[in-house]
Amino acid sequence: MFKRLLLFLVAVLLLAGTPNVFGGVGVFDFTADVGNPKVIGGTQLHWQDFSDRYLVTAGGGDIWGNADQFHYAYNEWSGDIRLSVSPTWQAAGDNDWSKIEVMLRDSTDAGSIHYSTATRGGPGDNAIGALGDSAFTQMRGSTGGGSGGVDWWGAIPQKIGVQRVTYGGYSFLESIVDQGSGWELVDSRLNSMLPNDNVLAGIAVTSHDNDYAVQAWIDDVEYDRNPTLLREILTVGDPLAEACGDIPGFKVSVAHMPDGWTYWGNRNENYAQAEWLVKNDGMEEWPDEWGPYPGAVATEMGSRVVDLVNFSDDGPWDFREDNGYPDHSFPGIDPYEYPAGNPAGGDGDDQFAVLVEACIELTEGVHIIGGSFDDGLLIRIGGVEIGRNTSWDQRSAFIFEAPVTGLYSFEAIGYEIGGGAFLEIVEYLPDGSKILLGDVANGGAAVFVPEPATIALLGFGGLSLLRIRRKR
Repeated sequence: MFKRLLLFLVAVLLLAGTPNVFGGVGVFDFTADVGNPKVIGGTQLHWQDFSDRYLVTAGGGDIWGNADQFHYAYNEWSGDIRLSVSPTWQAAGDNDWSKIEVMLRDSTDAGSIHYSTATRGGPGDNAIGALGDSAFTQMRGSTGGGSGGVDWWGAIPQKIGVQRVTYGGYSFLESIVDQGSGWELVDSRLNSMLPNDNVLAGIAVTSHDNDYAVQAWIDDVEYDRNPTLLREILTVGDPLAEACGDIPGFKVSVAHMPDGWTYWGNRNENYAQAEWLVKNDGMEEWPDEWGPYPGAVATEMGSRVVDLVNFSDDGPWDFREDNGYPDHSFPGIDPYEYPAGNPAGGDGDDQFAVLVEACIELTEGVHIIGGSFDDGLLIRIGGVEIGRNTSWDQRSAFIFEAPVTGLYSFEAIGYEIGGGAFLEIVEYLPDGSKILLGDVANGGAAVFVPEPATIALLGFGGLSLLRIRRKR
């Protein structure tokens, strides 16, 4: 009773205009104006229908760029967490980008690292009780660094949530929304931003205009210590029953797309076309249903065994990640160069498909493998597709489980359309670091050239180098 009376007095003081800075309100142990906004904000506690409601008043220029200005009601938290709320506007103001966010944050410094799920306001949301317009993820990955985001236009969230979840030894961040039929995923990523155990978790509101304040109602505040991962976890297929060679590395093959080929249209069809090209070895004609390219055949340009998949054919732009490994030139595209020149072989080639094949040694449990290729990359392990990219210069992190320890088939298929070309296949370690797949010296999974390809590449004279590795 005393606590509720004290909280009521705090609310009265807020209503009278007294700023509430770094004081506790209701379920929140702390409140603060981050970034010194011109208009002082505050958090008020209300009781309605036997439940707590919070009215958050906030000014501030924005939550974006290299530094933020907003009002924050939060708790200090350790370990896994899901924070979720039901947000509505009391007065969203005149800026389309006034925001209500659930936020995990490193500190109350204006330029702090954070990961948030947000919904925005604006002139159309000035009715009391209006839901926010759209849903999106916002983040700042380094202190004082720039901001980024993932938008989900058209979503009208009734609840927004953010969570940090440990699964299979890895830590993940997820941005989630509920439009009335359960939680849906806006964004999911391996947690490299907030790996420390202690974080701040709370509600952030900004007016997006430092000259005035907005107000938001926050209902159904829930702090959950045992969240579940929403991201789909695939189980790959069975381990290989037959042998792989003992030669470490990958076989990489390249084939040309037909002259005049275009990627516009169905991206799934693009992958099917690329796979057909690199697997048919010039023996069949281009299927008519994929477009009128008279006389087109599957033309393999070249293949090569490499220890790591890190290729570059830059052309007019350089989209490569700075990963610290030297690049190869693409087989069949340019003369062999290691490290590759800039651009490799003196030119930038367009419209070709790539196939990467290997046997990969996996321990039972969770793994994360991904990569990037301009303009699309698909990865299969044990015959199961674990993920695909759908745009140029897109980095991926595909999570999956191996049912048992053993050797599995590995296959990556990609296609290049135009501009600079690069290809990388990477593995993520539980500490959040990223290495090229096959980098055993730095803790990565071992990969081996598939036996038929090894025999073909080594010739009969190389057979004595092979030892058979069989499933046990």
